[in-house]
Amino acid sequence: MIICSWNINSVRMRENLLLELINSLNPDVIFLQEIKCQNVEFPSIEGINKYNLVIKGEKGKYGVAILIKKKFEFQEINFDSGIFQSEARICGLKIKNNLNLHLINIYAPNGNPVESKEKFTFKIKWYGELHKIIKELIDSKTNIILAGDFNVLEHPDDVQDFDRWQKDALGHISTRKKFREILHSGLTNIVRLFYNPGEIYSFWDYQKASWERNYGLLIDHFLLSPKLSGIVEKIFFEKEYRNKQKPSDHIPLWIKLSI
Repeated sequence: MIICSWNINSVRMRENLLLELINSLNPDVIFLQEIKCQNVEFPSIEGINKYNLVIKGEKGKYGVAILIKKKFEFQEINFDSGIFQSEARICGLKIKNNLNLHLINIYAPNGNPVESKEKFTFKIKWYGELHKIIKELIDSKTNIILAGDFNVLEHPDDVQDFDRWQKDALGHISTRKKFREILHSGLTNIVRLFYNPGEIYSFWDYQKASWERNYGLLIDHFLLSPKLSGIVEKIFFEKEYRNKQKPSDHIPLWIKLSI
């Protein structure tokens, strides 16, 4: 089973790249973040018709979606309460199989500037609410795949000059603590099983020739519950997608499970 995650940074602007990814990888499930469209505006392109869609859209910004092959029977998870109501940043589904697999796709708030109590406080509260949900699922022995754009620099080597990021919302100690609370609930960060910190990035800014200088950040992750982390065969970062025409500033990453 192949599950892919990608902050596509506008699905309508990059529907050709999404189609290319579908045709080349043929993933069973695709998590998309920052789709930047309402549900009804999600493009109907060739290749998507073999997927069912779970979309949490918003006009012009944010937005997440899960594409899942029609062979899977599933039930959508409702996240329309509390802090998750205000912005379209989370969606999920339960696959009805012997694993009772819960898939949760997130686009975490950026939180900058830190001096803005409104934005940074929202990010910390959002992470706190996510932690509660994940802990409840883990405590009930649920099999979870939590993936997406976490907007956090968990390790100092997830960027080349971490010192200057410690006052940024991505590298701030409060953000990193919230991310680790989720990990300590009982999830495994799959990237760390296959790569040492500093070996791989998932995001390169459009500005300051970041791609050309390989000035990247690792902010996209797959976090899995114990039973699932033991059946991951590989994780792969589709780095060439950052070099495509009109690319997203993030690249797709995917895992292969032996199920």
